[in-house]
Amino acid sequence: MVDSSHGFVRDRRGCRHWGPYGAAGLLVRRGQRLLLQRRSWRVHHGRTWSVPGGALRAGESPWDGACREFAEEVGEVPPLRHLHTLVDDHGGWAYHTVVADLAGPEGGPDRAEPPRRRRGDGEGSAYRWCTVAEVGALRLHPGFAASWPALVAVLEGTE
Repeated sequence: MVDSSHGFVRDRRGCRHWGPYGAAGLLVRRGQRLLLQRRSWRVHHGRTWSVPGGALRAGESPWDGACREFAEEVGEVPPLRHLHTLVDDHGGWAYHTVVADLAGPEGGPDRAEPPRRRRGDGEGSAYRWCTVAEVGALRLHPGFAASWPALVAVLEGTE
């Protein structure tokens, strides 16, 4: 079976993007911390921080695509509670950042265990739980950096 998520497309401004059906990533929150991924040096905008994510398949929802990409890059997807999906529309192509709380045992998400890590697909080289303030000090993927102010507003509105 051919993977329908492969291939480049151009948005209405002429910018080139990977994934003919758009892309999605999963921003997991545990209490006041966010799980970020440092991108491998081998991928586009390598050695920057972002969320696990990638191209959507034909007919795949942003939630399903973000969870699939998380599983491919990090490992088992933990129980989550969807909070918001931020859409960065480029005109004919969009990136969906799915924001979700890590659903923890009694006592709330601060006591939940982080996702079980496994050897991923090589797109991520490191993973880190960060506060909002710490994220601002990291070298971010340009697309994630452009969405970051809107994501902070979403996070502040869901506390």
